[in-house]
Amino acid sequence: SLAAYSRGECELAGFHLIVGHPDLDLRHWLDPRRDAVLRFATRRQGLMVKHGNPKRIGSISDLARSTVRFVNRQEGSGTRALLDRLLGDAGVRPRQVRGYAVEEYTHLAVAATVASGMADAGFGIEAAAARHDLGFIPIASEEYLLVCRLARLKTKPVISLRKLMAGAAFRNATAGLAGYKLRGAGKLVRYSTLTASP
Repeated sequence: SLAAYSRGECELAGFHLIVGHPDLDLRHWLDPRRDAVLRFATRRQGLMVKHGNPKRIGSISDLARSTVRFVNRQEGSGTRALLDRLLGDAGVRPRQVRGYAVEEYTHLAVAATVASGMADAGFGIEAAAARHDLGFIPIASEEYLLVCRLARLKTKPVISLRKLMAGAAFRNATAGLAGYKLRGAGKLVRYSTLTASP
């Protein structure tokens, strides 16, 4: 989404990261003199496992077990970048993960693969796991953010979007979405907080 945004293919783009631990160099895509970042939600990502967790998977390092079949998100996705960093932090090499090269393009597709029994675990958002009645092991909470040009903040569509995100009706509509929390939705985020070291 940030690549499309930087090429001018869209006026608003969504992206996610763990603040202080960005998995992409935001300086490559965003310029604080030109771009505005809006808060949207926090969400939980983690391991989706079959109901009851028969393989007793409890952490990222368990993906290296030869008896665990994994399904991955596609290369270039933010979730894949997050997983790769977590694997590195756990001392696990991609080649140690059975199924690392098996890719799906959405969180729901990963969840469906696990639910069908074609994989024992996948990495993605809690809402997708809940949709398929899967077990979920939370690993990371991250910020989901929106970016647009500063000049667009005063346009009617962006003003309307920010009002919608800050409104009670939107909060009520999203209240039951597993793993998501609205925190200051629609408010501007200081660029320095996105690139600060932990």
